[in-house]
Amino acid sequence: MLSLLRGAYPYLEVDAERDGACAQPTSLVTKARAARRDARPAMGAGRGGLDSIERYNDLVVGAYTWVPDHDHPGAAAAELAEVPIHWLGDWTLWVDVECGRRPDTALHRLYGTVTFFDPDTGHVGLSPTGGHPAIRLPVHRIVALSGNRRRRGPGEVPAHEPVDEL
Repeated sequence: MLSLLRGAYPYLEVDAERDGACAQPTSLVTKARAARRDARPAMGAGRGGLDSIERYNDLVVGAYTWVPDHDHPGAAAAELAEVPIHWLGDWTLWVDVECGRRPDTALHRLYGTVTFFDPDTGHVGLSPTGGHPAIRLPVHRIVALSGNRRRRGPGEVPAHEPVDEL
């Protein structure tokens, strides 16, 4: 039954529930996060840092990529908590997330609107494109979150796609 559901959408909340309450990122996630951190431009480059509105503006157009800390909460959780999340519902963003039952997981890019971030639990709410039900993504499975200046509107993004090389 789960493989049938996964055929329609690669991320199933039951997989993260099976990880347990104290789950940590896998080596797949930590390596992908390191690659994302290395690839992103310095935050606030040339501007002396970003405030929450600048971070929001850069996030929705893909100029800023949020990468969680390995040990939640941390500085990254504080950064995302400062972003006006209620405005993110106006934009299609992407989130790279570990999908599947551990240890047989793969990274997928999910597209949708971010509906909430709970800095205490480390869950990000995503309303996926394509009419899929809203989901809660735990921070230990999230690699990165950002937008894309060229792919932001309805019909411009798929519901999901595999993440190849970062």
